[in-house]
Amino acid sequence: MSWSAPAPELVELFEQTVARDARVERRTLFGCPAAFVGGHLAATVFREQFVLKLGASDVGRLHEGRAPVPFEPLEGRRMRELYLVPRGVLGDRETLDEWIAAALDRVAAWPPKGGHPRGAPRVRPAQAGPDALHGLGPRSREMLGKAGIESIERLRELGSVRAYVAVKRAGGGPSLNLLWALEGALTGRRWQDVAREDRTTLLLALEDTLAVPLGALED
Repeated sequence: MSWSAPAPELVELFEQTVARDARVERRTLFGCPAAFVGGHLAATVFREQFVLKLGASDVGRLHEGRAPVPFEPLEGRRMRELYLVPRGVLGDRETLDEWIAAALDRVAAWPPKGGHPRGAPRVRPAQAGPDALHGLGPRSREMLGKAGIESIERLRELGSVRAYVAVKRAGGGPSLNLLWALEGALTGRRWQDVAREDRTTLLLALEDTLAVPLGALED
């Protein structure tokens, strides 16, 4: 699948507003600019849409009677707590700044992915070599090895989605549980939590990555 480029005026607006916040790590999502705070997606633009992550209380307060429109990059694939910003708000910089602040403040309050909140189980520090791929079973490590991924450093270079595709193209026949486990190994979370919280984002990124010709993903 190939995603159409986002509207240039929305990209410019994104750069002038969201991306300028010091807390933001700018990445790409589906080939579009996206803002992450502490490893959590907070905002992005997609085609003709400006998207923010908002909680229920912020949705009710900011929409002021307007019906909120959930973000669905593909029909029927709604992304949790992500909503489209109405056109009227995009044209009102003061109001837009309020919406953006709500999204960034909400995500910034969450524990960083891969962090160690008080009371949470700690993850072993990353090591070199195969033993650094903690949380992965022998079968998963075997499949990764056949794809040339034998250390946590190499996994970090590729990221969970590209690593999963490499395993798939090496003939490993992985299930989606491996994708969840790879993301968990990178972020210090259980694969079950990844599957519940990041399923749609990872699946869409996977669909996009699988469309890249063989060899284009190699470093």
